[in-house]
Amino acid sequence: MKSLAFAALLTLAWPTPAQAAFSGPDACAPCHAEEHAEWKGSVHSRAFKGKFKAAWEADGAKARCLECHTTGHVPGSAKHAFPGVTCESCHGAMSSGHPGDAKMPIPVSPAMCQGCHKQTYKEWKLSKHGAKNIRCFDCHKVHGQGLRAGGKEGLCGACHPGRLKDFAHATHHVEGLTCMTCHMPVSARAGTIEGTGAAGHTLSVGTEVCVRCHEGTVHQSSKLPVLRGEVSDYRKQLTIAGVRDVFELKEQADDLKWRLDRSRQSLWLVATLGLVAGLALGWLSSWYLWRRRSA
Repeated sequence: MKSLAFAALLTLAWPTPAQAAFSGPDACAPCHAEEHAEWKGSVHSRAFKGKFKAAWEADGAKARCLECHTTGHVPGSAKHAFPGVTCESCHGAMSSGHPGDAKMPIPVSPAMCQGCHKQTYKEWKLSKHGAKNIRCFDCHKVHGQGLRAGGKEGLCGACHPGRLKDFAHATHHVEGLTCMTCHMPVSARAGTIEGTGAAGHTLSVGTEVCVRCHEGTVHQSSKLPVLRGEVSDYRKQLTIAGVRDVFELKEQADDLKWRLDRSRQSLWLVATLGLVAGLALGWLSSWYLWRRRSA
């Protein structure tokens, strides 16, 4: 009972988001100008703006969406301290002793991102990066969320220089593809809310990735066994019919066509000769009768 009472007392004493003194990102700017400038241009700073806000309102302004799109959100309501993912979303509400002796560090761990990026975190856990503890911060900038080393193949090449020289990868590179085109494909369609359809983080390349560019090849190759089976059955039917192969069947068909054409030509010739003979016989008959009358 004492432990339960202590837990209840601790719960009452611990500040909730509504009670916490959130100071806002501008309060951090004087001392952390560089970090604040990076954050201002980031996706986190725009988390409650633009298409998201319009879509959120059109979908009934659900409170649970604000858990990740605002700072100091009050659970179960639309109330929040500041729009967007600000400094205090990760570092916590401004400490009363900060700046000064009170520091506000955060653990350099992917667990910090897990709360809002649940699907991406699960994919990362399954990947080789997750197995080797290559963390979010090792590839992503902390405050700007952009990629380190200039992004694209420059980032991947920092750890995988040999892969950039691989012939198969180089062939794709000639066509303008990068490592992330195949290993971290983005599924979002044009016009969707910024931040949705995040790049895949399993790093594996499955058939669904290849189909995006090689749909015809993949589908045709999958039909080859069926087509081979149909050709085999067709050959068996020809063999039963006494025909060795398709080429012999074609020759027989051509020969039959030629014979039919010759037959038609013969019929026309006989008809023509009959007509000529009939005309000649009629003329001779008329000439004979005319001679007899004259005599």
